[in-house]
Amino acid sequence: MLSSIKNKTKGWLAYVIVGLITIPFALFGIGEYFTGASNVVVASINDDKISKEEFLAEFNPQKRRLQQKLDEKYDIEFDAVLKQSIINQMVDKRLLNQLAEKMSHATTATELNTIIQSNELFADQEKFSIDKYKQLLRLNGYTPAKYESIKAQELTQNQVKYNLLDSAFVLPSQLGRLHQLNYQQRKFSYIQLDAKDYTAKVNVDAQSVKDYFNNQKDSFFAPEQVKVQFVELSLAEIAKKVSVNDDDLFNFYEDEQTRFTTDEERQAQHILIDDEKTANEVLVLLNKGGDFAKLAAEYSQDTGSKDSAGDLGFFTRGVMVGAFEDSAFTMKEGELSGLIKSEFGFHIIRLNKIKLGEVKPFDQVRSELIELYTQSQAQKDLYNLTEQMANLAYEANLEELAGQMNLQLQTTDFINRQNTQIDPKMLKAAFSNVVLNANENSEVLELGGDRYVVLHLKEKLAQRQKTFNEVESEINTYLTSLLSKTFVDSIAAQIVKHAKVGDDKSIESLMNKNSLSWNNVGWIGRDSNKADAAIIDKVFALAKPNNGSVFSAQSLGNQSAVVIDLSALKATSEKVPEQALENILIGFESNEIFVNILQMLRKQADIKIFNQSL
Repeated sequence: MLSSIKNKTKGWLAYVIVGLITIPFALFGIGEYFTGASNVVVASINDDKISKEEFLAEFNPQKRRLQQKLDEKYDIEFDAVLKQSIINQMVDKRLLNQLAEKMSHATTATELNTIIQSNELFADQEKFSIDKYKQLLRLNGYTPAKYESIKAQELTQNQVKYNLLDSAFVLPSQLGRLHQLNYQQRKFSYIQLDAKDYTAKVNVDAQSVKDYFNNQKDSFFAPEQVKVQFVELSLAEIAKKVSVNDDDLFNFYEDEQTRFTTDEERQAQHILIDDEKTANEVLVLLNKGGDFAKLAAEYSQDTGSKDSAGDLGFFTRGVMVGAFEDSAFTMKEGELSGLIKSEFGFHIIRLNKIKLGEVKPFDQVRSELIELYTQSQAQKDLYNLTEQMANLAYEANLEELAGQMNLQLQTTDFINRQNTQIDPKMLKAAFSNVVLNANENSEVLELGGDRYVVLHLKEKLAQRQKTFNEVESEINTYLTSLLSKTFVDSIAAQIVKHAKVGDDKSIESLMNKNSLSWNNVGWIGRDSNKADAAIIDKVFALAKPNNGSVFSAQSLGNQSAVVIDLSALKATSEKVPEQALENILIGFESNEIFVNILQMLRKQADIKIFNQSL
């Protein structure tokens, strides 16, 4: 619709009409900006609601990681798949939480502390480090309170699975059979025939090539191709043109001082105790002059700090749990707190030192300032220029746009819809109806790395039937490979046929004629690297040899064949490692039960997912 309006209206009238059309769309979603994402429900599970805010907290980090991994290959279609995957995971977690609650499962603060402090990721010199713990959480966008809440839920959910694990069992006879199969050994030899080695022995006649072309003409089309012109606006190029003077730099420094101000830090010791009575007794001892380090070692349940006098090192706001932080940042140096209750128990805090935040001097951060100022100015310029680019793309041709914005007009080679050499967004736009058929400029395309592009069709070539001369060589190569594969499959089958009747003379003749030889592998297990894994899989799929060898001709993909001589097999003499093997089997069994339980919970629950709100 906008395209037809554009074709019939120009100047101020077009802008008025487009403006009137866009107003309803702008107002349509305005409610969410007033109510906030926390008031938007994206799913409900038995009246337990998931807000959009919770959903986005899960979705956005995973989307960023996926975008970083895929770079320009990331497409809007990934969003729909990722959203569905995440909302399903969140629904499963809520179902497990509800089940755990019904089964009276819970995770105590002591259990949570033990799990966290045993995690090697948070260790420094083989010991739990509160500083490293907080640093890693900050880097991954978590506060300790948020991370610990999520971890506690995971531990509670896992209790359901561990209960299944404890109740599962495996019969000794099952363990024995599995062990014998898993550790069985087989003795074999093989001949491998590669089709590419026999292309000279096959001949494709000219008529066959012509017949194939005539029968498969629909397979030989040159696809539709286009050549497009485009202009590119990039942050990197704009940044090169930003000039910096000392006055502007100093004003930027004044405006951005919070960026260059270090946070206030406080260094404290604490003793953490579960029950209030014991905590009060320890507080009395401290107020009477008791040794903080000794009392921490004796009573504190924070295993990460108790042996170092309860020392937590320096920390800033936003790191500790709320009640602890509120107290620590209102205390004076040397002051001892009363009992501070948090979700982990009762804390007694001694504040040892306050390190006030300070502004870094201008000269010290000058190089960083230049970089930040340049990027800031370039971003502002980029915003204005993309607005200008969008307007010109709508009302001017590409040459005029390039001239007015001083951008280079570039041209691609001919490309088809399967091209992998240009950005996928550019490819999609090049074959869009607007560009390909309406002969208009594309909209402004936002590419990765703060790059913006507008393109226009320069030339197009319609899909056409390829001539026989164009594809003759391609068909000949293809048919040669097919004949070569048929040839090696035939040789393999003949060798097996002669072997089954003991005709060694015919086998020898075939092998000499085709330069073949046996590869004697000997005894192997399933995990052997003495032969290709595909061959070993074929060997262990063969029936047990009874009297003499089992011979078999097998195809390996589209280009190889193999003859296998399986001469013997033997069971392991090693004792069954019952516990390890039992754990593996029970793991498989409990996982299957766990999946079935989730399916059952989903069937029984009242689940509503509001996809339009995702």
